Amino acid sequence: MVWVTTIAVFLATTVAALLVFLMVSQKEQIKKAFREKRKEERTKLELELELATLREPPSYEMYFTENTSRHGARIVSGKRWQLHEHVLVRLPFMNESQRARITYCNALPRDVFATGLHFSSVVGDWLISKSDISIEERSSKMYRKYSS
Repeated sequence: MVWVTTIAVFLATTVAALLVFLMVSQKEQIKKAFREKRKEERTKLELELELATLREPPSYEMYFTENTSRHGARIVSGKRWQLHEHVLVRLPFMNESQRARITYCNALPRDVFATGLHFSSVVGDWLISKSDISIEERSSKMYRKYSS
C-alpha cells in the first residue's frame, strides 16, 4: 500500500510540475505579446536620421524612417543591428543626440533590415508637421510623407 501512495504522490507532483511549467511558458508568451504591442499610434513619416553606436568617437550613418512615434521609430538599414544594442540618434541639422535601444532587426529582401528603435524619452519634437518646416528644409527634402 505504501508503494501505491508513493507512486501516486510522484505522479501528482510530476503532473503539477508540468502544469506549472506550461503556465509559466505561456505567461512569457503573453508578456512578450504585450511588450510588442504598440501603445501609441505611428505616423507614416519618412525622416532622415543619423545613427551611431556608443563607441568613441561616434561615427554617424544616415538612415530613413518608415514611421515614427513619440517613443520610437522604424528605420530601413543595410546593416544588421544587434537586438537591445544602444545607439545614438540625431537629426542631421541638430547637434543634440538621443539614446535609443534596438528592439528588433528583421531581414527584408535585397539585404536590408527593418529595425525598430525605442527612445529612452519622448521625442515628440521630431514629429514636425510639413507646415512647420522652413522652405530651405523642404527644398532639401529632409521630410517626405508617404502618399496615402
